[in-house]
Amino acid sequence: MRYLLFFVMLTFLGCNPIPKKDKHPDIPQLVELLKDESKFNKVTDMTGLSSLVFLNDDRILLKPDNSNSPIKIMDVDKNILFEKNYDWKRPFYIDKQGNLYFNGKKFFYPDYKKQEEFKTVVIADSLQKKSEELKGLNDSLQMKALAEYEFELLKPYGLNPCPYTIVNTERCDVFMVINQTLVVRQTDLFKSELDIPKTEIPKFDEDVLVGWRNGKLPSPDYLSYYELKKQRFKCDDIILPKTLTLKGKLYLFASGLGLYQILF
Repeated sequence: MRYLLFFVMLTFLGCNPIPKKDKHPDIPQLVELLKDESKFNKVTDMTGLSSLVFLNDDRILLKPDNSNSPIKIMDVDKNILFEKNYDWKRPFYIDKQGNLYFNGKKFFYPDYKKQEEFKTVVIADSLQKKSEELKGLNDSLQMKALAEYEFELLKPYGLNPCPYTIVNTERCDVFMVINQTLVVRQTDLFKSELDIPKTEIPKFDEDVLVGWRNGKLPSPDYLSYYELKKQRFKCDDIILPKTLTLKGKLYLFASGLGLYQILF
């Protein structure tokens, strides 16, 4: 069965499964090119970080990859504007105005010094807690009571119970402020309404299959060839480098590599 799936995947890809040589061996790898300080100025790499979120006023939110590190907001000059630990088991939300909601509080843009307690409702947590309270009932009574509780829980926010399904769940996802309450009905507890648009870097040649990654099923390893302001480079196709403008200057961003100012 495993090899049948592998064959189906190859058919779906519609490509020659035999790896080929790098078509441009003299073109530098992006990871090596980023080390050239005459071409790039590093703002931040991704060490200790899970993601970067680009906010208003060219600010950058640095989301850590572990709960022991604080979340930070800095500018492109690396000045830290805000830093605070947060409870990863609770929602973190950034609205369109740049206000932050986490640890049961609202931190007001622009300097986040003003803060106030803010009600937060995580639907899954509320249902789980209610389910624990109903354990003494038989299954049918428990389901009926839980359904009634969910209906009443959602009613103040203009929401209806979501059908239990594994498809089309996007219409059931809710992560927004409703009636002065942060309401969350999805499993991901982090959401930002802000993110500066990014521009794809053009390619000067087609991707080439150079190998296969090991796993439960082998996955193709492609090499992509880019050209940025007459500077050519190559990188793994999953890196997907892009450019964006911050404070009137051009930067290169890749989710696995970080943020770098382009100097050429």
